Formats: sequence, structure tokens, C-alpha cells
Amino acid sequence: MDPSAQLPPNPFAGVAWDNTLGALLIGGLASGVLFGITCMQTYIYYERNNDKWTLRAFVAALWAMDAFDFAITCHIVYFYVIKNFANPFALLGKPVWSLAVHVVITSVADFSVRIMFARRIWRLSNKNTILTAGILVSSTADLVVGTVIAVRTLTFSSIAQLQSESTMFYINFACGAFSDVYVAVVLSYFLARSRTGVNARMDSIVTVLMLYTINTGLLTAADACAGMILFVVMPDNFIYITFYFQLSKLYTNAFLATLNNRESLREKTEADGIVSIHLSRMSHPGSHNVTDPAPSAYSRSADTKRDPLAVMVQRQIDVDVEPDTKRESLRYE
Repeated sequence: MDPSAQLPPNPFAGVAWDNTLGALLIGGLASGVLFGITCMQTYIYYERNNDKWTLRAFVAALWAMDAFDFAITCHIVYFYVIKNFANPFALLGKPVWSLAVHVVITSVADFSVRIMFARRIWRLSNKNTILTAGILVSSTADLVVGTVIAVRTLTFSSIAQLQSESTMFYINFACGAFSDVYVAVVLSYFLARSRTGVNARMDSIVTVLMLYTINTGLLTAADACAGMILFVVMPDNFIYITFYFQLSKLYTNAFLATLNNRESLREKTEADGIVSIHLSRMSHPGSHNVTDPAPSAYSRSADTKRDPLAVMVQRQIDVDVEPDTKRESLRYE
């Protein structure tokens, strides 16, 4: 007699675990990897940089939000995978409270990082209100819509009711993707205009900055677009949540990488002399601020008060502006 014939039928034979609990588990594991990268980048930042206390406090706040977000993600996975093990009805019941909290933390973290990039656009564009308003409006809309989704989620009696908020989810994902692409395009435009044509090495550094800006924006935008598309195509499973778990961590790591790469870019050009390039003054290529700094004007300590996203590209350039030899100093803010 076949022993398998004595086994009772599997009551969960029709339950799709792969795209529900499996998606949650994979999202939680990926979130853990990104949080590990956040910790590493935060450590590197405090080891290598001595910025203003406000920026250092902002980085600490970002790390704290990311740590709390990872703890919330772990609670979501634990609730559905462990606490409700072999209870598929939990997938149809009231959403766990930590799911709503995760949405709020993601919205706040994303908004915080985008504000820093909005500040960069403001200075790069010579205080252009319209360009800066573009990122502010989309980021604020993302924050407000995310908060509304979180509040309404707490009132739902079933996860299936999330479908009633599909329009809000579309707006949330769309605002996030638009903000990322907008920042990448605007910053790349002004970086391209900052090329002086004086020497190839300095222009190559600007090109590196442009590529880095584009790649950073595309990464977060791709994650938001993937989440939106999967929610449209497969709204009945949790695969889209896998991508949503990663959003805040991608933003945090993108910002930290921007801060930490300042040192490597300075070291690349340090051997060639000194030029301080500030983005806000290079947005108009024709206007060069020619100064006569002392030979010891640049030092590690003098650079500790620089702008959060400033990159100091150092190179000495002689220009024939006056009979005596002077150096052109372009402040890249």
C-alpha cells in the first residue's frame, strides 16, 4: 500500500506562497543587505568627514530612520511568516500596523533626502524658483500621499481593501519616480554647463559627476517604477512590496555615497594644484570669479564647512586677467 495514500490532503494546496510570503521574505532579506551598506557608509562618513554639526546630525537622523525602518520591515516579515505560520487567512485579514508605519518612514526619509537635492538645485540654478519648485511640489505630494495611504491602511479590515487605494498608490509611485528623474536631469544639465573648456582633466571630473548623478537617480526611479508596474499588473500578490521595502534605503545610500565620494574626487585631482569649484557659480560659464588666494588657502580644516553636496575639484590655472599672475578660483557649490 502506498504510504502517501494515508496522508490527509494538504489544506493549503491552492495557496500561492511564492508571490506572497516568499516576496515578503526576499524583500526583507534585500532590505537587510541595504541596511548593512547604510551602516558601512555611515561609519565611513564619520571617519573621513568633519562637516558642520547640522549635516552630521542629519546623517545620524537618516541612519536612525533607516535602522527603525529595517526593524519595522523585520516585524512585517515576522508577523506573516512566523507568527501566522500555516495561517493563510492572515494574508486576507487586517493589515499589520507595522505596514502602515513603514509607509510613513519611507515617505519621510525620501522627502528628507530630496530636500537636500532641492537645495542643490536652488543654488545651481542661481535661485531659480520654478526649477526648485518642481522637486518641492513632487516631493511634498509624495509625502502627503504616502501619509494618507498609511492612515487609511490602519482603518482597513482586510488587505484586499488596499485595492481601493490603487489611485493613491499610482500617485505615490509616480511622484517618487518623477522626482528622481527630475533631480537627475536638472543637476546633470547644470553640471554640463559648468564645463569650462579650460582643461580636459577638470571637465572629465564634471563628466564623472554627471554620470554619477544620472545613475543614482535612475536607480531609485527604476525601483519606484518597478513597484508601480508590478502593483498594476499583479495587485493580488506582494511582489510590489518587495520593491517598496527598498525605496528609503536606496535614497539614504545614494545621499551617503554622494557625501563620501567627495574625498575620493578631491584625491583624484590633488596632485595638480588647487581650484575650488562651486556649482552655484559655474551654472553660468561666462562668469568667473577671479581671486588671489594665498598659497595656503586650501587645507583640510578650511574645507570642513563646505556645502553638504559640494565637490572640491582642485587644479591650479593661470589666467592673463591682470599683468601680475593670478589664479582663477571657481567655487563649485
